[in-house]
Amino acid sequence: MILNRGIGNDDNGGDPAPHREPIDAALAPTPGGAALLELPFTMADLARLRLQVTRRAEDAGLCDPRLSDFVLAVHEVASNAVVHGGGKGRIHLTHTTEGLRCVIADNGTGRPPAHPCTSAALPETDEAENGRGLWLAQALTDHFDVRACESGTTVTLVALLS
Repeated sequence: MILNRGIGNDDNGGDPAPHREPIDAALAPTPGGAALLELPFTMADLARLRLQVTRRAEDAGLCDPRLSDFVLAVHEVASNAVVHGGGKGRIHLTHTTEGLRCVIADNGTGRPPAHPCTSAALPETDEAENGRGLWLAQALTDHFDVRACESGTTVTLVALLS
């Protein structure tokens, strides 16, 4: 599994995170397309959720190593939703015009990552065992967005199929 896709590795010419440019076309839903997966989840559902995301992403044409990267990113964000967002979340996975778009929402008043993913270096944290989930999710996807407000937090992840 490639954990540093797009972060200063050979297939990107050594440029840090070059895939962070706006990709509006990748966010547009496929005309007439239905959601691939849409459901609420809790901690008890995370393993099943990961399996469902894997199957639907495979069916949509996402292949390894991008498949594993995307599934891990979705899992990290879903885990954060449960731990920091009131114990539950909601996932909405769709096939877009150029890839897969996953939106995970919770009721927590989370905060956007303090430092965007611009290099292979992990962000510094006071706790060695956590604090890197959003950074990792951002590093593993082609588009990453966090919207946090008093009513909840929404994270959007996109993986391009090409």
